[in-house]
Amino acid sequence: MTAGDEWVLATDDHPPPPGADGEGLHLAALAGYHPTFTGNGYLAARVPPAGNGYATAPVPTQFHVVGLYTATAGEWSRKAGLPAWTTLDVGDGSGRFNDAFAPAAPEGGEQPVGGDWTPVGAPVAAVARGISDYRQALDLRTGVITTTARWTSPAGRVTDVRYDLFADRSRPHVGSVSVRVTPHWDGRLDVTDALDGRAALRVSGIRTGVEQGLIRLTARAEGSGIPVAVVSVLRGPGTDAYEAAGEGDAPAVRRRVTDVVAGRTYTFTKYVGVATGHDRDDPLALARAAAEEAAAAGHRRLADDNRRAWQREWDGDIVVHGDARLQRQVRAAKFYLLTSAREDSPWSPSPAGLSSDGYNGHVFWDTETWIWPSLLAQHPHIAESVLDYRVNRLDAARAYAADHGQRGVRFPWESGLDGSEDTPAWAPFGRFEQHISADVALAFWQYWLAAGDERWLRAKGWPVLRGVADFWAGRATTGEDGAYHINGVIPPDEYADEPHDDSAYTNAAARASLRFAVEAAAVLGEPAAPEWTAVADGLVVPFDDVLGVHREFTGYEGQLIKQADVVMLAYPWENPQSDEVTRADLAYYVPRTHEGGPSMTDSVHSIVLARLGDAKAAFEHTRRSVEPFVRPPFDQFAEARDGGAFTFLTGHGGFLQEFLYGYSGLRWHPDRLELAPVLPEELDGITLRGLRWRGRVLDVDIRREATTVLLREGDPLPVRADGVTRTVAAGGAISVVTRGADRRSGGTPR
Repeated sequence: MTAGDEWVLATDDHPPPPGADGEGLHLAALAGYHPTFTGNGYLAARVPPAGNGYATAPVPTQFHVVGLYTATAGEWSRKAGLPAWTTLDVGDGSGRFNDAFAPAAPEGGEQPVGGDWTPVGAPVAAVARGISDYRQALDLRTGVITTTARWTSPAGRVTDVRYDLFADRSRPHVGSVSVRVTPHWDGRLDVTDALDGRAALRVSGIRTGVEQGLIRLTARAEGSGIPVAVVSVLRGPGTDAYEAAGEGDAPAVRRRVTDVVAGRTYTFTKYVGVATGHDRDDPLALARAAAEEAAAAGHRRLADDNRRAWQREWDGDIVVHGDARLQRQVRAAKFYLLTSAREDSPWSPSPAGLSSDGYNGHVFWDTETWIWPSLLAQHPHIAESVLDYRVNRLDAARAYAADHGQRGVRFPWESGLDGSEDTPAWAPFGRFEQHISADVALAFWQYWLAAGDERWLRAKGWPVLRGVADFWAGRATTGEDGAYHINGVIPPDEYADEPHDDSAYTNAAARASLRFAVEAAAVLGEPAAPEWTAVADGLVVPFDDVLGVHREFTGYEGQLIKQADVVMLAYPWENPQSDEVTRADLAYYVPRTHEGGPSMTDSVHSIVLARLGDAKAAFEHTRRSVEPFVRPPFDQFAEARDGGAFTFLTGHGGFLQEFLYGYSGLRWHPDRLELAPVLPEELDGITLRGLRWRGRVLDVDIRREATTVLLREGDPLPVRADGVTRTVAAGGAISVVTRGADRRSGGTPR
């Protein structure tokens, strides 16, 4: 990765020196290379080293659009994928630019997860025949991926090539690929636009057509029959007519340009429209209109509109002062979340978002617990749209509960197209990891606390909160001790993959969910079932009085756990407990947590330690939550240290929460914001820009000497910090204490 613009992630260099082994074949820029992706929250594309088109390695290039799922009776749904809509190849008659990049074989084998994988070891440098002066860059400000290279064809002709590719944030149905070609020779240039069906996943009935300068492709997702359409329109100079150049599942339009002149630059742009049956009964008409209208607007207009749309999103920024690498990692994490969600799109991102079909594209607790809170703080308009996914599947959640003889609403552990249980039958988690319903309720309650929209609460929040409360009230049973118990569940720790009684996490989350419903009823003037309070007050949360810690479940004996579980009572659940108990839980469970577990464990540990004032330990866990998981050169998370789902938005989301809620101590309340800022010695400061709470827009600037809260927009802002509540006047600012190293809790194992 090259130094320079803090918003740009890039890899660039030159081939080995003359005489070196593999001269002209291996680019050091592609050693350890993991291809990035870009998206606009509706559609996305992973981009290989060539800067366009389809490749199978080192990570398969996939092309996804929201809501395109299969549905086969007796099986779980899966994410279906589009053809490669980014192909825009150039050639000189002796060869083609894309053919210069051969697939790289991964070292150490593959690790399948869902339908995706990342190399267990680092992939070998990709073979790039005739390529020099190579550079590929992702501009996080705009989502534009730029690839430049000097290509020497098999005939020895030298051509400079530049690709610019993006999914238009201002036009959800539009993607664009532009190539600028500067030949250092006179003669004939071929430009080929294609929709490559080799990348399509789980679609059938592919039909294609080629017209003058236009390609169209239609298909249907297997089983569900959801129609999808892709249309590509090619624009650029040329003296010859278009001609059909492909067939079958890979239709192409070739534009033959004669009499190119050495040193002159020629630009070609393809404008792509994508639509599905979720958008319109005739998605082909919508896709065609989107592509043709984009072509009429032109590349410069699209690029400007896309830049402005992203600029609005980046009003919510996280600035890390004093660590350039960490700054890039933070911005990259935020960018990847935004590629897979957008306002007015009622779809929920899966653990891999729109980057791949990892985990079958299913929606887990990953969304509400890890991804969603990092959208809520600065993008409530997007966060609300994500919650619509659950609102629209309430009937399925009610049916799921009823089918198991339960009341209320029960959300599935894995959810796909229609909200039914999509967990594979061999996995026990769909039957027993029932805390998912409480996780959903927490997100809905957090949105109410942050947005304060009573109309939303009545229309959307209340049915969910009421339904989840009814579920838990019915799910709990009275024991011989007269208390309430929830038996036969799997906790978040999936090493405990058999049913257990009284999971501390599950019971504490259920108790909180019941109380959310009681509070929501009071806000709306609705009746609250008396049993909600009775069950909440009587639920057992296992606690060992001798050790002074919560037991993960009844009968837990200190065995190794996969990931953060009991520690999450402190965050995000804010379980009413003393700092002493929180420290004791950390001291007990951190050394019992698998070091090879997911990054979100360290994210939670960091946030809880920051809340306790231990900046040093919190920052150590921040490093552990990112460095083993991030992949070069574009700072994407893998699910595990040795591979797994990629790009792993769950990890990105947990990592961002360390800055939004950890070092700031930000917590939502209906009548105020709460802050408890702390700053690690390793950083000069952290600035959270564009935080939003109930119509206010504010910045929080954490510095060693003090933390400044600036109210940019909205009514006066009540802020509680260091035990004191103060009000920030409209357009004004206040300073609050930044807890320093001398106030850290100390003594917590790491």
